Amino acid sequence: MSSQDLSDPSEQPAADLSNLQIGEFLLLRRLGSGGMADVYLAEQKSLGRQVAVKVLKNSVSGSTEILLKRFEQEARAAGGLSHPNLVQIITTGREDDISYIVQEYVPGLNLSQWMKKNGHPDYGTGLKWMQQIASALRAASEAGIVHRDVKPENIMVTRSGVAKVTDFGLAQLNQPSSPRMNLTQVGTTMGTPWYMSPEQIQGEKLDYRSDQYSLGVTCYHMFAGQPPFPGKNAVTVAVQHLKEEPKSLRSLRADLPIEICQVIHRMMKKKPVERFQSPDELETALQKLNSIPVNSRLLNESDFWTRLLHSSPDLRKLGLATCALLAISFVAGRRIERPITIPKSDKSSEETVSTESSAIRQYAVAMLQPHRSAAWEAVIANFPDTPEANLAELRLGLTLMSGLVPDNEAALKVFTEVRDKSSLIPEKQYLVLLGMLGRAYALKELERSEDYAAAVTEIRDTLPRNQQTFELDESKLELDLDRAPDELRRFCHRILDE
Repeated sequence: MSSQDLSDPSEQPAADLSNLQIGEFLLLRRLGSGGMADVYLAEQKSLGRQVAVKVLKNSVSGSTEILLKRFEQEARAAGGLSHPNLVQIITTGREDDISYIVQEYVPGLNLSQWMKKNGHPDYGTGLKWMQQIASALRAASEAGIVHRDVKPENIMVTRSGVAKVTDFGLAQLNQPSSPRMNLTQVGTTMGTPWYMSPEQIQGEKLDYRSDQYSLGVTCYHMFAGQPPFPGKNAVTVAVQHLKEEPKSLRSLRADLPIEICQVIHRMMKKKPVERFQSPDELETALQKLNSIPVNSRLLNESDFWTRLLHSSPDLRKLGLATCALLAISFVAGRRIERPITIPKSDKSSEETVSTESSAIRQYAVAMLQPHRSAAWEAVIANFPDTPEANLAELRLGLTLMSGLVPDNEAALKVFTEVRDKSSLIPEKQYLVLLGMLGRAYALKELERSEDYAAAVTEIRDTLPRNQQTFELDESKLELDLDRAPDELRRFCHRILDE
């Protein structure tokens, strides 16, 4: 668990309990604060491991002893679950007037933060997360547990790209005594209106199908970039959940296979009887999506430009350059038919790439043909010592590794050059780490185990660390990795998880 899964980050935190010992847990630092609890990174002394400790605020935990006991009972039930896609509840306890829950600590981002940083995921990644979350909810359902608060903020994405559901049982804590929810209580932990099922809004008895509805809304948001009912207040959103149909997901993401859109819309049916009736039925439907032909998984035009903008060293300039190119083509009444030289059969013409007027435009041309080494070499040769050229060198190394006949030795040479020449320039220190990551990646593919082990050690010694505690500076690392190609970012997280 991490600070990202709190229910209402806008709430003011209580007194800082850092350095306080609660049972066998030493609270190291506060990760965040929500409407009902503060979350701390802690050390479990007996096992010497890091955990997350959620300390309930006195204003909540001391209000009704019955509600607290109900919460603790449900937390214990969730703690009995063991599933790779659930954030594990370790224990609950109370010391003096402090009530707390101890959970697995998951460094990473919640799904909401991931989407804000990366945009919507590609089809394959999104489907994988749907399957993982559905599997986690099945395990909970088999144990008789209904989550009641499935939403992007309660889904953690680990550094290795695994989805984990968190905060089981938390939604019961602030449940009102009346059978219907108080629609003015925006953000309370009995559920978030933007993702709640119609039956939960009406205070009816809930089962697995309510969580399925909330997962469907979450998946719609994940792929569309917005929830199906983005109202301005809880009352408006609740009415929409009860009365209105969501806009077709297919109309927002024409690149998605129609089959996955159909699954998500069925999950969001108003009546529980019209949804998938069991976890197994939903998981079967999701598994069938693995057989969708590859061509239907290709990115649409908007997906491409999203990736292009994220990968460029100057997003605004690249976006303006791209829009300018499209606008000129439209006004002229014709397509831009020769952005690059069309490859011919002889080797010399295959290596020819037109020279553009700026590094940004040259980089954009390369992104249109990312698996062509000559395109990246053109950026490096035509615009040396530019941020675009720096990124193009990394892209070139990865392209050499991913060809039909991978040239890992050439890639190793490229990454080594990036590392070595960047080490002398202070403003390019982030390229030193990225070059090291590329070298380790190539060495792993070359199966040079001793060299690979030495490269990993070099990476660990280079990772940014807090000068006082010598702990990994995750914010600085993420800043460095933000400039890296996705392959190197994922490879770095795999190394950290080893």
